[in-house]
Amino acid sequence: MKKRIRKKKRVGEFKELGFEVSATLRPGTSDADLQGFVERLLDFIEVRGLAFGGGAGFEGRLSGFVTRAGRGSTTEEDRQALATFLTGDAVISQQEMGSLEDAWH
Repeated sequence: MKKRIRKKKRVGEFKELGFEVSATLRPGTSDADLQGFVERLLDFIEVRGLAFGGGAGFEGRLSGFVTRAGRGSTTEEDRQALATFLTGDAVISQQEMGSLEDAWH
């Protein structure tokens, strides 16, 4: 496959990595606390140049997939930073981070 096609399809040396994240909200989390958490999470994601697809709050869980905003891959450092952020937030009782995986295929 030619380099141009590999880049367009995001394979080979152009593969982009992301990771899954899930967390459990503390029981009794109020709507105001949840809204504050979502704002803190989005601020954290944007500052690191990441993108998050998913949702929070419906079954007392946050779940989604994290990628680099624009072109590029997330890193192990991004995973660890998000894990530290979630562990330190009062709204989260438990969190799980997936391993880095192909974000497109």
